[in-house]
Amino acid sequence: MAIYRKYLEPSYGPVAPEVEIMAPQVMDMEHKKAWRRQSDYESLALMTAAYRKCNCYPQVMRVLTEDVLLDSGNGPFRVRIYLPPEAAVKRPVLVYCHGGSFSFNSIEVYEYVCRYLCMAGNLIVVAPDYHLAPEFRFPKGLEESYETLKWAEAHAEEYGGDPENLNVGGDSSGGNFAAVLSMLARDRKGPKIRRQFLVYPLVCNYAEEVTRSEELYGRGHFLDYRCVDDPMAPYFNREKERKDPLASPLLAKDLTGLPPACLVLAGCDPLLDQGLMYAARLEDAGVPVECYVMEGMLHGFFNWTYGKSFEALGLGARFLNQRL
Repeated sequence: MAIYRKYLEPSYGPVAPEVEIMAPQVMDMEHKKAWRRQSDYESLALMTAAYRKCNCYPQVMRVLTEDVLLDSGNGPFRVRIYLPPEAAVKRPVLVYCHGGSFSFNSIEVYEYVCRYLCMAGNLIVVAPDYHLAPEFRFPKGLEESYETLKWAEAHAEEYGGDPENLNVGGDSSGGNFAAVLSMLARDRKGPKIRRQFLVYPLVCNYAEEVTRSEELYGRGHFLDYRCVDDPMAPYFNREKERKDPLASPLLAKDLTGLPPACLVLAGCDPLLDQGLMYAARLEDAGVPVECYVMEGMLHGFFNWTYGKSFEALGLGARFLNQRL
């Protein structure tokens, strides 16, 4: 990637002592469906066990859910709607895209993230279970997320939501989708997005040099990642797509006219630098930006139950529930 100005200069410090450094997730490409199924079950079981120890667990389990099916031409895909238990109208609506290198994870893996954001922010959360690469390559999952955004605007009032307070969010590759949805909504003249909430977003898929955060944290820190190695190759049909602004919003020529952004980054994440560069590029384009670095945290911490996990969730809930 081109090396842009950073929003701030990070400390590049060590991993916090309470953080477990887990082995990286490496998908079995010969048995993709079976691997994904087992990975989803294991992740959900671990997160359920962790959340059950937290005093917020009874509250997040009061959140109501409903599944609907949408179809963007690739076959039907699920969308899960998370609703606060108390009846209300004109709630903010958040379309949240899950991470997983465009190739794995599901809305089940993000059950607690979506429940907590719904509860803490008094939000309606709409989560697409988009089709995954390599079976469905660029830009199919993205377009399904855009279809979800349009559906959320059209149906918000049925669920007590405000179609004029529509927001996007996501983490990692889902943060890529959320950032690009903001661009698509601008360029396609809708739906109008109020805010974008980006958690350690993957905003660049093409690079000719290694960033400092990739040098320090790109091996042995859960997410094994250096952009120059093309780790997201299963997502793309051809090499040139890696430079497409719909795959690499950091490389987009025009970031003006995008909605206010809140970025939450992990301090010990190979994606740290590209997140900081994207925050700076948004700021330089006149977009209001909030940017937070959670020191000592690894990529993926947003799903867990560290103190800084809940701090990050709280930042997102407050940002998304600001008055218009």
